[in-house]
Amino acid sequence: MNNTIISSFQKMIDVNTPIIYIHDYDFVRVDELIRQVVAEKKVFEWNPVTGTTDFTTRLPKGFGEKQTLENFLQEKYNEEEAKEKYLVLREIQDFIEEPKVKTLLALMSQRRLYDREYDTTIIIVSSVLRVPQEIEKYVSYLEIDFPNEEEINRLIDEHIEVNFYDKSKFKEEDREKLMPSLKGMTAFEIDRMLDMAMSSNGSLSAEDTEMILRQKKQMVKKSGLLELIDTPENLNSIGGMDALKTYLTNKAKVVKRIADARRYGVAVPKGVFIVGMPGCGKSLCAKASAALFESPLLKLDMGSMMGKYVGESEANLRKAIRIAEAAAPCVLWIDEIEKGFSGVGGNNDIMTRMFGYFLSWMQDKTSSVYVIATANNADALPPELKRKGRFDEIFCVNLPNLEERKAIFTVHLNKKERKGCVKEMIDYQLLATLTGGFNGADIESVVNEAIEESFLEDKPSLSTAKLIEIAKKTVSISKSCKQQIENMKKAFAENSFKDATTGEITNSSNK
Repeated sequence: MNNTIISSFQKMIDVNTPIIYIHDYDFVRVDELIRQVVAEKKVFEWNPVTGTTDFTTRLPKGFGEKQTLENFLQEKYNEEEAKEKYLVLREIQDFIEEPKVKTLLALMSQRRLYDREYDTTIIIVSSVLRVPQEIEKYVSYLEIDFPNEEEINRLIDEHIEVNFYDKSKFKEEDREKLMPSLKGMTAFEIDRMLDMAMSSNGSLSAEDTEMILRQKKQMVKKSGLLELIDTPENLNSIGGMDALKTYLTNKAKVVKRIADARRYGVAVPKGVFIVGMPGCGKSLCAKASAALFESPLLKLDMGSMMGKYVGESEANLRKAIRIAEAAAPCVLWIDEIEKGFSGVGGNNDIMTRMFGYFLSWMQDKTSSVYVIATANNADALPPELKRKGRFDEIFCVNLPNLEERKAIFTVHLNKKERKGCVKEMIDYQLLATLTGGFNGADIESVVNEAIEESFLEDKPSLSTAKLIEIAKKTVSISKSCKQQIENMKKAFAENSFKDATTGEITNSSNK
């Protein structure tokens, strides 16, 4: 067990914390932590299955399953014995909302704080975070970090020894390639992954990375907090935005040589904020960056952070960030961030606290988690998010200009050409000229529809004339959302963002 976790747990006990909440489902690891800290002290446990239980033997004790949580707490509250003891309440999330249980937990907490003779610490161990508002002020949360590289290496070595695998066959390069895929998982999950790898072919090597990543993707998805995204995109998939692509390329070079960069005095890159028109390639940039950084891409959905109970939303955000940091180096993509923090500054206290935590993390972040946040509406962004120190830079993506439209047509038609459906010469200049006000999504739609119609008409190849025909029938975003586009252009002009194409500052007063 990590010494930092043991130290944090011990400090909580030393300062008379009434209730310590351990939100984790790996009960074996949590029990090991409790044993290391409380040593030979008296430990009493209650859980919904066996009721009053011997913490050491796991067998029912006393009234066993016949004793309710309320009776168990009532008995411990009324005890006059002053000796140090601990109450482990396991998986009580379905009982903690009962009025008498909440009241007993509050009374025991107050007695722990104000009665020097009452030396009882409550330890809640649960796979679900659920804390009623009535006792929230008495609770401290103990976060069990994901295993670091040293712990992962120890788990790998243990599996090799247990399976009698010839250690000489396991090369150092195998370990290096496996390490990134095992980061960001609990010790329990790593154990399962290594078991699967060893059982599939009787060995452990870099070849198991693909299988581990597939399983890891499912684990991350089941958490409901982050999504591990596989994407074939790269910077060649993006037409235009030259300044932004150059910027990301330079940051990727720093991240990939982070140890050398730190020794040289280079600050660890925090991330980039991309604000811009819908359908202009913001999300594509985030996806392409994963290939550029040669790192996994984790997508954070702010909507999935919201929980029902006190402290649950903040805990979800903390856990998502912990997963990202444990998986570092990685790219963390936060899409449409302005919708996630839309309640900041109003009466939404939960969102305000989450926003404050996110800003603090961005400000103090030292891990190799490169954050790419995307947003459509610049006006909806809190000013604290736009100032230097949070993100390294903010880029503005406008509707593509003439040269960028040519580049976007080229990207999409080249993809089709590789499939053999584009044979004759295409007049890119003419197409770009006729599609002023189109965004990247509009252009992609034109290409796809033109190819489909050519196929249905049994044409041997796609022609410029067919592309022009479809383009003339297409209602571009600048027409369908004329007022919104004008408002966004005005907002970009009023803020000091860098133009994704030229690298110039959008606020004319700063030029």
